[in-house]
Amino acid sequence: MKIESIKFFARFLKKYIAHEALLLILMLLGSVAALASPFVLKIIIDDVFPSGSFTLLLQVLAVYFGICILRLVITYATTYLFEWVSNHLMKDMRLSLFSHLIRLPLGFFDKEKTGDVIHRVNSEVNSIQNILTGTVIRIINSLCTLLGLTVMLCILNLKLFLISLTVFPFIYINTRYYQPKIHQNIKRGRLKDSEILSYLMERFRNIKLLKSYMSYGYEEKKLHGLIDEQIDINIKNVRLSSMTRTISMLLSLLVPIVILLIGGMDVMAGAMSIGVLVAFIQYTNRLFEPMRDLMGLYFDMVRAGVSMDRVYEVILLSTEKSGKVESVLEKVVGGDLELSGVHFSYDNTPVLKDINIIFRQGKKYALIGESGCGKSTIINLLCKFYAPDRGTIKLSGRDSGTFDLETWRSNLNLVTQDNHLFHDTIKSNIIYAKENATNNELITACAWSKIDTHISKMENGYESIIGDQGVTLSGGQRQRIAIARSVLKSGGIILLDEATSAIDSETEKEIIENLFRVNTGKTIILVSHRLSAIRNVDEIICIREGRIAETGSHDQLMEKKGYY
Repeated sequence: MKIESIKFFARFLKKYIAHEALLLILMLLGSVAALASPFVLKIIIDDVFPSGSFTLLLQVLAVYFGICILRLVITYATTYLFEWVSNHLMKDMRLSLFSHLIRLPLGFFDKEKTGDVIHRVNSEVNSIQNILTGTVIRIINSLCTLLGLTVMLCILNLKLFLISLTVFPFIYINTRYYQPKIHQNIKRGRLKDSEILSYLMERFRNIKLLKSYMSYGYEEKKLHGLIDEQIDINIKNVRLSSMTRTISMLLSLLVPIVILLIGGMDVMAGAMSIGVLVAFIQYTNRLFEPMRDLMGLYFDMVRAGVSMDRVYEVILLSTEKSGKVESVLEKVVGGDLELSGVHFSYDNTPVLKDINIIFRQGKKYALIGESGCGKSTIINLLCKFYAPDRGTIKLSGRDSGTFDLETWRSNLNLVTQDNHLFHDTIKSNIIYAKENATNNELITACAWSKIDTHISKMENGYESIIGDQGVTLSGGQRQRIAIARSVLKSGGIILLDEATSAIDSETEKEIIENLFRVNTGKTIILVSHRLSAIRNVDEIICIREGRIAETGSHDQLMEKKGYY
């Protein structure tokens, strides 16, 4: 567990420090009340019974009953307050981590498994929340309980107390011996949990592929192996933690035996009363409970420490650079878009080489070329999903790096062949671009994208649930919904990356014409392999092996008889 990660997560507690203090006070009061029971028993044995006073017995029992009622009230209040703080703290941490994650560069998500990211937001945060609320307070409470028990034992018989202390150095040595092994094994367990989650997410996301190849046995065998590895890690963890607990408890069990031996001789010699010995034994037995708690809490802290380090690794990653504009309210809706001397590589593999393009405001462009030539990479760079290795991207003569990220992307309207739909209603997916869109705007957008007739045939219309990634729809319907969503978004530049690849040529032509008509004055950049989609643009830019091969209108390029 790193000091930096502890400091970072401790900041979440500041908001609830008063609640945490109250929770600690209540737990300490409960522990103090619990200390009364053995002392009451001593009083009854040594004072009440010898006096023969029934009235005194009733008085002592009445006080004891009152203490028990107080403990119940404190227990209820403690449980409620603990859950309240835990849930609010967990919400704050999850929101903070989620907010950071969605602002990380796209390259992070290209390399990380989705399951591992989700595991950190969910399971790891749960572990951290436990240590910040319950674990730390329970440790303090257990230590205070041990202190209270120590005081009572010293009051009752100092000699017996000093004898009982001899076992604790051995308990400490035992714990320290197993600590590094337990920590390493818990870390392996966390990684295996996230690996299994990633595996399951991938398989369910590609369930059609799994079914088409009938690879049930192969996948079952693979999951079987992963779970076996997880079981081995968990069993080893149980073995290690049980071993250290068992040894510690065995050492602790020697204490009451020694006390009964020495204390019994003192009682028989008249040096100690029976009440004192009974109370001392009861207090000694109660030493085991906070000790067991501390042992269990120690393992919780080790687990939480691993979780803190794993989450803090993500927190340390830099988010997307926002630019230097002072106000995020600035909006640039027009101007020429220029790429100058742009080079870009994926994992040291060159993709774009010296790209120089000027997209004039209000003009229509098409990027064409073989698969993998760099067309979509240009779109990604324009959206600032990635940064060029060299060269500049400018809008209205201003370097893209000087724009606030929100300002820059608010001027871009991207539609890709991946669609990116949510498991929600058609309406919710479309108005994602504009939450306050009117019904008239919604209907108009659907008409432009030619999805309105399909929606009208559905039983629930715009309220129809489309499933994960729109699985209940055809590929063409999914693309039309994505296009309808883009129509609602304002922005001076429209980017269509194979956005109509799943739509028939005739409908595609109508949709493209509609987009040209509704977006008059806006710059439109198409990426397509279809002649019907690109032949009416103002300029076609041919990309070949990461370089611009030739440019011109359809007619001009046909006359050249070149690469186009």
